[in-house]
Amino acid sequence: MPSLRPQRVIWITSDHMRYDCIGAYGNACLHTPNLDRLAAGGVNFHGCYAQNPLCMPSRVSFMTGLYPQQTGVTENGHALRPDFEPTVATAFKAAGYQTAQIGKLHFEPHENHDLDPRARHAYGFDVLWLSEERGCYEDAYMTWLETNHPQHKHKWRVPRSTDPGRNFTEKQGVAVDAPWQTSQGGWIVHMADRYLGAHRGRQFVHLGFYNPHPPLNPAAEAFAFYADAEIPSPRRHENEWADKPQPLAGMLQARQDWTEADFLNYRRYFYALVTEMDLAIGQLLDDLQAQGMLDDTLIVFSSDHGDMCGDHGITHKQHSFYDEVMHLPLILHWPAGFGSARRDEPGLLEMVDLLPTLLELSGGHVPDVMAGRSAAEALLANRPVEGRPDVLAYHGGGASAMLRSERWKYIRYGLTGGEVLYDLAEQPAELTNRAADPACREALIEMRDRLLTRALAAGRSAQPRTRLY
Repeated sequence: MPSLRPQRVIWITSDHMRYDCIGAYGNACLHTPNLDRLAAGGVNFHGCYAQNPLCMPSRVSFMTGLYPQQTGVTENGHALRPDFEPTVATAFKAAGYQTAQIGKLHFEPHENHDLDPRARHAYGFDVLWLSEERGCYEDAYMTWLETNHPQHKHKWRVPRSTDPGRNFTEKQGVAVDAPWQTSQGGWIVHMADRYLGAHRGRQFVHLGFYNPHPPLNPAAEAFAFYADAEIPSPRRHENEWADKPQPLAGMLQARQDWTEADFLNYRRYFYALVTEMDLAIGQLLDDLQAQGMLDDTLIVFSSDHGDMCGDHGITHKQHSFYDEVMHLPLILHWPAGFGSARRDEPGLLEMVDLLPTLLELSGGHVPDVMAGRSAAEALLANRPVEGRPDVLAYHGGGASAMLRSERWKYIRYGLTGGEVLYDLAEQPAELTNRAADPACREALIEMRDRLLTRALAAGRSAQPRTRLY
């Protein structure tokens, strides 16, 4: 157990937030002064990868420290068993922290759940204030709007995710004429401030932002940064699907009816949703600073997966396993524990490693069943974190998997047998499939074998063995 433990752990998760959507990481188009502030005074992991390209399986994975195959949640629509352990909440409670969930959790399907009067599963959290999407359910967020800002509630209302009317808001975009403080992100930080001000003792709080996940409806003041900005064009290449197996070839052809203007418009509103979230994070940081809480609070910023944003002619996320979807931002900010100087860790890291790291930093026990590797010792000793030789991802729909090393990325689409091999040293943009190239035969065999070995290890049961037989 470390001699110094954070008084509070605030884990912020975004949704669809790709690695390159932070200004401090070199994207001059993004206005993210508050994420930049975290990056400037925190530990930045530049080689962090998700274990699944979709929301539910990725979140369940990194909030249990287990691979998707071990949790049984391998695609959207699966539900984590209500009594499943460990979860982030049960593990932090065992470490002596009260636990609160504010915003999106997504451990179980949420479509029409507001029409079901039965209580949701708490998964170990002491406080559960849920808003799984912004504006389509009568949830904790919309109830707060009705009570505190009724004049703005209708402005944030959007169709349910399965409603045909949702398609318009996921392509065209609209700037909402309402203060950002009335957005879902504004509600999240408002409730976090209330919670932290009312509770004593050690606290673990998960703040689940839906941003920048479509629908494309940022607050007007966030959109103002991009209304007249020059937006960089997505990276697209003609007939890119020609050397790709199904189902990847199908994904690459799904947006052929979109024009360049459509993709730029999508990016413009998507970037504004990032900035809207950044405004909320800035309010959180200011509140913590004003209350003298910032130095001894471990703040984590991460995401569940990225968004293609038009690269390769794709939007949203699929099991394409492109880096735009799999490569994630990860920042740990804790002045009392890490100091206030920026640190940059370049090595490969899996999101499944994050929970064990946070538990050890907080003086907690890492359950033996957790598959992730803790980096706490190196972080506290101010030593470089040893990167993994490769990172693994798995998607249950169609049984597809990815293994990425520094040099190669290998993808296997299990039901079709299709293979993809990218030479990342030669083509970081992942364009040409080298799986059939005789010059890459040795690399193909090696990556295929490594994927098999990793996938077998990641399939070990997380269930405790209670009897010999």
